[in-house]
Amino acid sequence: MFRSRSLAAAGACLALIAAGCSAQGGADDGDTLTYALGDEPDQFNPALVSEHLDPVTEMVFRGLTAHDADNEVVPALAESWDVADDERTYTFSLREGVTWHDGEPFTADDVVFTVEGVRDGDLPTSNKFANVEEVEAEDGHTVVMRLSEPTPALLDTLSNGILPEHLLADSGVDDPGFGENPVGTGPFRLDEWKHGEYATLSAFGDYYGGAPGLDGVTVSYVPDAAARLISLQNGEVDAAYLEPSQADGFDVEGYRTERFPTADYRGILFNMTDERFADPEPRTAMNYAVDRDAVIDSVLHGYGSPASGPLDKSPFGTDAADYSFDPDRVKEIMEDDGYELNGDGVWEKDGEPYAFELTTFAEDGVRSAMIEVVATQLREQGFDVTAEPKPRDAVDWAGLEAFLIGWGTPYDPDTSLFGPFHSSEALDDGGSNYGGYADEDVDAALEDGRSTNDRDERAKAYADFQEAIAENPPYVFVSYLDAVNAVPENLEGPKERALAHHGYGFFWNAEDWSYSS
Repeated sequence: MFRSRSLAAAGACLALIAAGCSAQGGADDGDTLTYALGDEPDQFNPALVSEHLDPVTEMVFRGLTAHDADNEVVPALAESWDVADDERTYTFSLREGVTWHDGEPFTADDVVFTVEGVRDGDLPTSNKFANVEEVEAEDGHTVVMRLSEPTPALLDTLSNGILPEHLLADSGVDDPGFGENPVGTGPFRLDEWKHGEYATLSAFGDYYGGAPGLDGVTVSYVPDAAARLISLQNGEVDAAYLEPSQADGFDVEGYRTERFPTADYRGILFNMTDERFADPEPRTAMNYAVDRDAVIDSVLHGYGSPASGPLDKSPFGTDAADYSFDPDRVKEIMEDDGYELNGDGVWEKDGEPYAFELTTFAEDGVRSAMIEVVATQLREQGFDVTAEPKPRDAVDWAGLEAFLIGWGTPYDPDTSLFGPFHSSEALDDGGSNYGGYADEDVDAALEDGRSTNDRDERAKAYADFQEAIAENPPYVFVSYLDAVNAVPENLEGPKERALAHHGYGFFWNAEDWSYSS
């Protein structure tokens, strides 16, 4: 299987070369960059995804807002905005002279069309604009949004790309054809997308922020990590996303690595409809049974950090939980809860051993390796855990016992907390609370956190949230991941910031990239 994947990747690289992309790296082709990564989206349409944008969508589109190197909200298509005292009315002043990639002018009508289309459509995205009761264009460059209640995550949500009304008015924001041939206002425009192989982009000279430093970027889709590295070593691509094992000791002449932290964490999610997981005490004990440093050393090769909760990388993070590896604490919690070790060294209560299956996506080599290590550690501490990776298509969320999940955002905490942890977001209700976790104190804290723009009040709400999940853990939190990319030594411009899920966001300032002479 490895051989066939490598051959397929080589074929993709040959196709890239035939399309006019660099075969030798930036040093020999100083105005374009070919970048290999594993994940290919189904479409390039920001209305159909969350804030975790793939590189192509990220470079093609712009939102009203953007994020700087500290992940703070900054102006983009909107030059400025005013928020009324009641926090329910936002007035946006749009940039003038902005054009779409097809030359049509960007106006306030495009913003109204996008917000209404996402809000009113049946779309697979968390960015619903549900609290926007009314959005109107006061003139060609002024937009007013009236909300049903304060919505502090609104400005973060508006960093997702605005869509062109003149192309989608008849078909709607989810038009499949548009997702294949997107038109945005970003620094690069899509020239060609060959599914399973590559997407080529060229610089948009009329970009409102000025012409990009690179003439073009090509994203090469190479699912196999080994094939990506071979393509890089052979000079078939200029840059590549590396697995931790590849980043460890990376030494390829003409290249350097860029290591960025992410807000992307891994944790064991439990199916709370299963009575085995109803009691929070074993879940608490398992958080002390995992040696996170050992996981990071053995699986991530040091490219990560221990996780104690979903806000460790957020300004709202606290030290409510300190899940150090502590076998004595495991023993204390389990014995106080009425468990005892049976003859097989497994915690048992009322004749029932504490046993379950832990799975994850088999296609994800890092996750698969992680559950093997974590399952071994848990067995050593008395929990009979079997690691069983499964193909993505075979994962039945409703029938799972436990799953190594991935979540996290470097942006507003509401966007990655309410969905996974609020009881109203259960999977059966169409939400992203895949485990069916429910806790009244957690619900109350999350509701408080999204109900005001006052930073102190939000800080208290998210501190309460972290206290509540320490008392009733939804996951066994394991680790945060670092994202490592190999790039040409003479590439200038990549700037570190905390990245999103799957390390997305590396191209956040790609318009500033260039090659040194």
